[in-house]
Amino acid sequence: MTDENGRLLACGFSGSKKAAEDSTIHSLPNDLRLGLRRSQGDSESINMLHRIHAGRDIDRSPSIVLATHSKFLRDIYKITMRIPKGKVTTYGKLAEHAGLKRASRAVGNAMARNPLPLVVPCHRVVPSTLQVGNYGSERNGRSQTKRELLMREGVQFRRGKISQSCVWDPS
Repeated sequence: MTDENGRLLACGFSGSKKAAEDSTIHSLPNDLRLGLRRSQGDSESINMLHRIHAGRDIDRSPSIVLATHSKFLRDIYKITMRIPKGKVTTYGKLAEHAGLKRASRAVGNAMARNPLPLVVPCHRVVPSTLQVGNYGSERNGRSQTKRELLMREGVQFRRGKISQSCVWDPS
């Protein structure tokens, strides 16, 4: 979904175009759902998302709008966008860096409601156990998608967990 200037407000991906569009719309605050444009498949931003999803590099990020009224969410999403490809951080480290040491659950909820997956790489945020965890608001089968995205980016796994060498500290 884009605004009138072609900037991404929200995006999603799924096996079904309708499911992706529905989850995308529901990731936005109610007042921002009105007047949305459904992006055409040939837009520059959509092409960039396809490249990111395939694990390929892009020369610049798509033009986006962090469509939220919450300073906490904007801060968390901005930090998340700094996680390097091939690295992960934990919900707790992200919360601590945002100045809210005990807010790891709130960070998890923010990642589940992320309106810009891949652009705000919520798949790079994992539990402190360094297991993959869930991906998005749906629980069934989504950890496999998250694991595949991480592997495409070069994250290493040992015995079902993410290698400590792939952990990035936001501080």
